[in-house]
Amino acid sequence: MKLVIPAIFDTDFLDTVAGHPISHLYGSVAGDASLRANRWLPQPKADKLAQYVDYARRKGIAFFYCLNVACMGNHEFTSGGQRWLVERLGWLEEIGAEGVVLSNPYLVAFTRRRFPRLRVAVSTAAAIDSVDKAQFFAHQGADALYLPEFINRDLALLGQIRKRVRPTLVLLANVGCLLHCPIRQYHINLVSHSNESLELGTYVDYPLIWCTHEKARDGALMLKSPWIRPEDLSLYEEIGINEFKLAGREMDRAWIERALNAYAYRSYEGDLNDLILGFDHLEPFGRLPLRIPNRALDRFVEFFKRKHDCRLGCRDCRYCDDYAAERLRVGAGRDSFVNRVGKAIARFESGAFRTVGGS
Repeated sequence: MKLVIPAIFDTDFLDTVAGHPISHLYGSVAGDASLRANRWLPQPKADKLAQYVDYARRKGIAFFYCLNVACMGNHEFTSGGQRWLVERLGWLEEIGAEGVVLSNPYLVAFTRRRFPRLRVAVSTAAAIDSVDKAQFFAHQGADALYLPEFINRDLALLGQIRKRVRPTLVLLANVGCLLHCPIRQYHINLVSHSNESLELGTYVDYPLIWCTHEKARDGALMLKSPWIRPEDLSLYEEIGINEFKLAGREMDRAWIERALNAYAYRSYEGDLNDLILGFDHLEPFGRLPLRIPNRALDRFVEFFKRKHDCRLGCRDCRYCDDYAAERLRVGAGRDSFVNRVGKAIARFESGAFRTVGGS
């Protein structure tokens, strides 16, 4: 088992984690297009990143650079965009980066042709949720496929993808997205343009607010969310998938180290909320008032070994709902939290708000 983890741009962090089963780190510098807004990311300068990548290599830890933005506004086809890509990818090769994380199919093909020494990992944003899609990116020369979180519990599909393509498969273990989220692609596109919005003072993460409201309103959605517990990694190893990505590069070092230790040692005694991105806080509304004791979910995943296709909807299946009713801890402030977030959503949906850049 190997873990793909966020980069903390501190050499002391590398000293601390060097003994863990790490496949590679991932991250980027401020200003580049990736699936996180710059405001919430570490801001290393280019020379500092080069030093960090070199130190990581000497520790035996590879680094993948994130250019996994879903939309570049077609700038990749302009002369300026082409020049920037060549300069950026050439620089990454020069400083010793192992590879790049991409979601744009054109950039996958471009990188393979122009910079064959860089390994290519296809982002979860590409939504590789079928054998056909996996084969497409494999034929494009991808070295690793980060599969989308919403197929984590479709064990039959994962097994078929593993059998029929050669690239390394990586599962995203610790995000609290809604299962088959109906606005997932919209969220990806919104975040892809977040830096432009921040410059204008108009960035609003409406999908995150909406998603948090839904989970707070119906706690069973937190169990339906397709996370993978540290204790359940062996289920995926049995079908030949041995690498797991930990999300959270916008989080602080303590949070990342807690998640890394839990997954490295395959055990966690606290609340699952402590490990899952999107299960804990929503600024400025505070802590999500529902908690899931991690060990209360022992054997929960066994149900999904059977031929149960969650894409068909719950229908008369109440497995997750019943589990939530028995094991979810609901705080006294749940109704207040739901109401406060609901009012914010109502303001956005009615247009009764103004951002800094609004008129």
